[in-house]
Amino acid sequence: MAQLSDDCFAFGGPMMSVDEAVGLIATRVTPVVDVETVTLARADGRILAHDILAPLPLPPFTNSAVDGYAVASRDLPQQEEQAFPVIGRVQAGSSASAPLTPGQAVRIFTGAPMPEGADTVFMQEDVRVEGDRVVLPAGLKPGANVRPAGEDIPQGFAALKAGRRLRPQDVALAAAFGLTHLDVVRRIRVAVFSTGTSRASGPREMT
Repeated sequence: MAQLSDDCFAFGGPMMSVDEAVGLIATRVTPVVDVETVTLARADGRILAHDILAPLPLPPFTNSAVDGYAVASRDLPQQEEQAFPVIGRVQAGSSASAPLTPGQAVRIFTGAPMPEGADTVFMQEDVRVEGDRVVLPAGLKPGANVRPAGEDIPQGFAALKAGRRLRPQDVALAAAFGLTHLDVVRRIRVAVFSTGTSRASGPREMT
């Protein structure tokens, strides 16, 4: 079919295959390898240059997953409820003043470190408080409602891998590791040159 000189849709030559087009791009376009360091505030949307290995486990220590009462699993009631003296109180950001001894319970809150000697937590909704004692029901499994250190991310794990486009949650994770800056790939530089002819105003070139 003859191609009309003013018909932009008519084309009489051979079509380039997709593989040929991809091959041309691969040979003529080189990836950006330059690395720059940015603050966390400027890291959202950037491409991470290097793997980030967790410098510490998350959570960093074994803690309670709920508000409740911490006890040792060896003391768990088996057949019927049992009352335990409450010897202390541990909030998030603090620690127990003394190890837990057999037959005792400690009031504990979400995120607080588990007292030495305790490995199980009863939810506060499941217990009954009577003065300075707490009545715990039978049937709870050892280790319930406790988050071990490193449960989310173990120390040394590649939490964020090179080549990842950083999202807000990734930046937050880096902040949780105590990082303030990240190495990212330099942004590509793009230049656009537009040329053409306007029938209304005559030939022109835009750069």
